[in-house]
Amino acid sequence: MLEEAHVGGLKFPDLSIQGFRGIRDLSIPHLGRVTLITGKNNTGKSSILEALRLHTSNAALDVVYDVLEFREEQSIMESADTRFPHPGSLFEFSSLFHGFPTFSETSDPIVISTSGKTRPMRLNMRMEWLAEEEDSEGNTRLVPHRNDRFEEYRDTLPFLVVETEDGTQNRRLRRLPARHPRLGRRFAGRERTSCVLVNPYGGEKTYKLDSMWGKTALTDNEKHVIEALRIIDPKISAVSMVASEVDVRTAIVRSRDIPRPVPLRSFGDGMTRLFAIVLSLVNAQGGLLLIDEFENGLHYSVQLDIWRMIFRLAQILDVQVFATSHSRDTVEAFQTAASESPGEDALVRLTRRGDDVISTVFSERELEIATRDEIEVR
Repeated sequence: MLEEAHVGGLKFPDLSIQGFRGIRDLSIPHLGRVTLITGKNNTGKSSILEALRLHTSNAALDVVYDVLEFREEQSIMESADTRFPHPGSLFEFSSLFHGFPTFSETSDPIVISTSGKTRPMRLNMRMEWLAEEEDSEGNTRLVPHRNDRFEEYRDTLPFLVVETEDGTQNRRLRRLPARHPRLGRRFAGRERTSCVLVNPYGGEKTYKLDSMWGKTALTDNEKHVIEALRIIDPKISAVSMVASEVDVRTAIVRSRDIPRPVPLRSFGDGMTRLFAIVLSLVNAQGGLLLIDEFENGLHYSVQLDIWRMIFRLAQILDVQVFATSHSRDTVEAFQTAASESPGEDALVRLTRRGDDVISTVFSERELEIATRDEIEVR
């Protein structure tokens, strides 16, 4: 019996980003259930995925720190001082804002918005120094710092001010190890939707996927994982996670040609990359899946079947998928899979024109013609 496809609306039918990293003002008027983002280096592909992470998490501090750490911008958090003595010490956070403003400068906020599935959703982020002020009744509140003299900052604290349609939250920026998985959640408020990222590097260590496997094993989604692995090796019959001597759980598989279970990584980086993609996809049910540099570790000959799997499961599990790539093989495989699932896709090409990033959205017909005639869309 065929599984029933989910017909829910898209969380992000469109996307607008202002003031984030190298993006001054970008509007993408149409997104699909599966969207492939292409473009040359330094056009903002990965920045779009980061913006989606911030939006879906309501700019939770652990997500902010994770974004900074991934780009090696997190040295601020290794400081021994829990209070920041000078605005210049917060330059790492300024890397999130367009133009790298200093913390003491007045800068435009980061704005990430969409028309939304049921209502518009908007996230504003800005940096401020705030001081505690006591009113006549003894109640304490935070007020903006209004003095440019360095000495006056000693009685104030740095905050990330986050505004959404549900209100404003002030999140104090302090020394927090970005690697801790739970830090910042108490500042996060209600998550808009789940969001899972597959990082751009192939050959992931499978122990990093243990928590997602724990949510998948012995559920209906386990069969999707095994079916996906068979794209690369049709003889695989089962997968599991087992603890090693150092108490780290790693993935093993059973294959009809091998008399005992063997590490999944022994099948190569492509199999590990595929395991990460499909496991992340089933764990993103009802939310977003972000795949940075889709093609990493994947031979061109398997990419079409992987895209077909993504299109099928994204519909069944109500997942909106965003992937980046600058590979012609990936674009061609995407176009073929998209033609088999009409109305489910969008291909967005980013180009840089001076200080601006421009988006071009290809319709299914335009993408088909571009692929057939080898017109450059990467």
